[in-house]
Amino acid sequence: MPYSEPKRKLPVGQDRFGSDGQNGEARQAHEEALDKPKEAPAVIRVYGRSAMLFYPAVRAAVVNVMVRIVKDKALPIGLDVGASMIRMAQLEVSSEDRVVLVAAGEAPVPPELREDSKGRYGFIAKTVRDLVNDGEFRSRQCVISLPADSVCIQHVRIPKVQPEETERAVRAELEGKVPFSLADSEVRYVVAGEVVGDDEKKQEIIAVACPRDTLDSYLEMASRARLDVVGVNVACCAVVECFSRLFQRAEDAGRTVLFVDSGATSTQVVLSKGDRLTFARNLATGGEQIERAIAEKMNISAAEAARLRRMENPESPDQDVHQHMSESLRSISDELTQCLRYYESVFRNQSVERAIFVGGQAYDKALCQAIAKRLNLPAQIGDPLLRIERSPAADAAIGSRQPQPDWAVATGLSLGAGAA
Repeated sequence: MPYSEPKRKLPVGQDRFGSDGQNGEARQAHEEALDKPKEAPAVIRVYGRSAMLFYPAVRAAVVNVMVRIVKDKALPIGLDVGASMIRMAQLEVSSEDRVVLVAAGEAPVPPELREDSKGRYGFIAKTVRDLVNDGEFRSRQCVISLPADSVCIQHVRIPKVQPEETERAVRAELEGKVPFSLADSEVRYVVAGEVVGDDEKKQEIIAVACPRDTLDSYLEMASRARLDVVGVNVACCAVVECFSRLFQRAEDAGRTVLFVDSGATSTQVVLSKGDRLTFARNLATGGEQIERAIAEKMNISAAEAARLRRMENPESPDQDVHQHMSESLRSISDELTQCLRYYESVFRNQSVERAIFVGGQAYDKALCQAIAKRLNLPAQIGDPLLRIERSPAADAAIGSRQPQPDWAVATGLSLGAGAA
């Protein structure tokens, strides 16, 4: 679908955006070793084009280690830990520069574990280990994505300073703006661009803060799952990495795209200019909140509301739940509009050209279309796997449903590890 002018009924479709074996005693010794807690590695490994990454050795000296892509060798596994689903994807770049999904796996997270952090970490560790053992993953190296509710994303503006002074300036601006102690948190940032403020040039910064104990808990979980964590990222960076491989033409570098990554409990708002992240925000509204509102209006259970949302052709008008989503639609659209207004006030003459919907809630075409209409933007459902070949094992794990918007983060985590 080429770029088009906004219409009264905006089509939501898909286009070019999309889309070490051991055995016997040696294997047993290897698995026993993996069961033991591991110390954090002595270096911080930096993957992808984005600098906003957390790593195992969060208190070690920073050493940038560039990834050397070996043709016909699998990239690290992308592990997307969401509120309701776990997804794993491992990609490979062939000698002919073909990108192949060699292994994949997914599993739901029981809702009752949302408030039981210890039980949740234990469940995720066992489930991930089972997915790796049952799948055809080619290594145990992985890049993990922290859930949206584990991090705080803030835009701050600082004067232009020397690179070694930037983090100190960012932390100073974040004081009082995050819901936890900065002294006990890790902070990473991306320079979104240069702006003019108070008659001087300043830097627009996208900062992400994460409590150290939360980060340590996810690293311990990965260790219990027998994974070797080589990097930790966040969803907004992963989404940009996922689609940036398609922004290769000269004109793509100047295009600004809105990604709406909608999950079960939150929505990530991401703007990129070409392959560069320029805006990120987390909205505390997701599919479950929408379904609870529908359930209340229709006097049905939330589970039934979720089932009706997934019906492409309701048998009767009474089963069309979208007529009961006006308040949720207005709330999401208003927050997205505020994000776009902020972005366009900061980066003037950089208008947003289209919206791409990804995440587990992007299957709801009617909702995506209604949001796009309110934003007055041409839109589509993004398919991160559209131009990626699949091995038989990966195809069996994911299925043939098209598009696959809910695989954007896991795919981007793996691809980003090979983009440095």
